[in-house]
Amino acid sequence: MSDQKSIEVEAENLERLSVKLIQDKNWEALEKLLAPECQFVSSQGACDKESAMRLMKEMHLGPVRFKDFKVTEVQDNLIVSFWIAALEYRDGKELSLEYSPRLSVWKKIDGQWQCIAYADLIAS
Repeated sequence: MSDQKSIEVEAENLERLSVKLIQDKNWEALEKLLAPECQFVSSQGACDKESAMRLMKEMHLGPVRFKDFKVTEVQDNLIVSFWIAALEYRDGKELSLEYSPRLSVWKKIDGQWQCIAYADLIAS
């Protein structure tokens, strides 16, 4: 497997793992994937890791479909864009089941990938 192909597989696996941890409500493992300084942004604005964890705990994430992964590796960072369709809730309202774009940035810290930035571009 080429280096580019292997990094694409690794990045896609990180995104799928993150979603599975939210679905399984495995908050301890999810917290370990997020760097302390991780920043999240959505149509509701930007927030820090603690606020993002609170939002993820409230979303009751259902089945998820992914498509169109694009991955760029820059030194010890992965920039990952993809589209996701999911049954999710925000502020007690069901959000669109249509695909919406996401963007994440992962940094290798002490040999482990951690998310340092995430953009959820679903319309609220």
